[in-house]
Amino acid sequence: MTPSERVDVLDFLRGVAVLGMLVANIPWHMGNSMSRVLDPDVTSAAAWLLQYLFFDQRFMPIFCMLFGAGYWILSQHPMNKKNFRVSYLKRMAVLLTFGICHSYLLWPGDILITYAVCGPLLLFFHRCSVRSLFIWGCLFKGIDLIFGQWPGVYEASLEAVLFSWWVDYGDSPSTAATAYAGSYIDLFAYNAWRNQFLQWTALPYFRIWNALGLMLVGIAAYRTGLLQGNKTIYFYRKMFLVCMLFSIPLVIYGVVARIGINNQVGHFFGFNETLPLYNLTFRLGCTIMSFGLIAAIHVLWPIILDTIKRPVINVGKTALSNYVFQSLFFIILIHVFGFYSFDSIDHDTMLVWVLILWGLHLVLSRYWLMKYSRGPLEILYRRTIK
Repeated sequence: MTPSERVDVLDFLRGVAVLGMLVANIPWHMGNSMSRVLDPDVTSAAAWLLQYLFFDQRFMPIFCMLFGAGYWILSQHPMNKKNFRVSYLKRMAVLLTFGICHSYLLWPGDILITYAVCGPLLLFFHRCSVRSLFIWGCLFKGIDLIFGQWPGVYEASLEAVLFSWWVDYGDSPSTAATAYAGSYIDLFAYNAWRNQFLQWTALPYFRIWNALGLMLVGIAAYRTGLLQGNKTIYFYRKMFLVCMLFSIPLVIYGVVARIGINNQVGHFFGFNETLPLYNLTFRLGCTIMSFGLIAAIHVLWPIILDTIKRPVINVGKTALSNYVFQSLFFIILIHVFGFYSFDSIDHDTMLVWVLILWGLHLVLSRYWLMKYSRGPLEILYRRTIK
């Protein structure tokens, strides 16, 4: 790949991640749970399966790895060599501000706070070898998998030390549905209450370990040239096949297990059994499959039509703006216009809105970049850090 192609493929990966994360996030934008199905029928059950089989937890790993790659690119830029630590910490402080505004004003599922908290921790691993970065990344991801499968381990360790002796979330000011149907003050109060767990106490539970681990792997992957397409097509084909060989059985097992513990979907499929290690297998399988997706994109890159590449690259160039736009879109749809009641529709209807929003992302990103070189929030971010 030429230097410009290497930049393009990173933006393409970022665009794919933004579009893919929408499918995983939309049940939380429009409701309280991804697993919940109100009225199981062929279309809603199929949409539920589609999300778990192909989208859930596949695209955040890519985003985290690209964040790690971005850290390394910044650190190696000649203009940043002298005062990199100071300028980078300033960037993370601004990103944290963006995340707090996003999580409190729009959507408590924000991920920017996690990135801003993990970002400074990357400085401690700056001088590590590629091998060490990979080992540390796998170790942190392993902690994430352990806490996810056995939450009692977290409760008896970090939670007992950090939170259980003083944190009291208090009663919710209202239900989510009431907050979305009420005034914006009601919604803000609900978001503030929800963020106590979803953002702050959740950081050492399931947010930091996953994100930091994948960021370190992303630095290693970039330094070896894997992320930006410096390997051979043969390498990426082999990588894809190996990732799929290991991930598909784990993901399928995890999805079947999720059917078994889901009263609505399990009843529809006639399967209500609890299978062991369903959380660990599914999440591990999803992470491995993310690497397979990266490999697949590099294998297909030479034959992907420019009419497909360019719109997705545009979405990647405006990733921050598009990510926050998703939250704004659903606030307007549900809270402002009251198009739906919160937590009132099934996954098949949600996927229709995914397609609509995908179209908006592709069209709006293109027309914005015809006039500006960066997205609106990217411009604000860049001006703020100067």
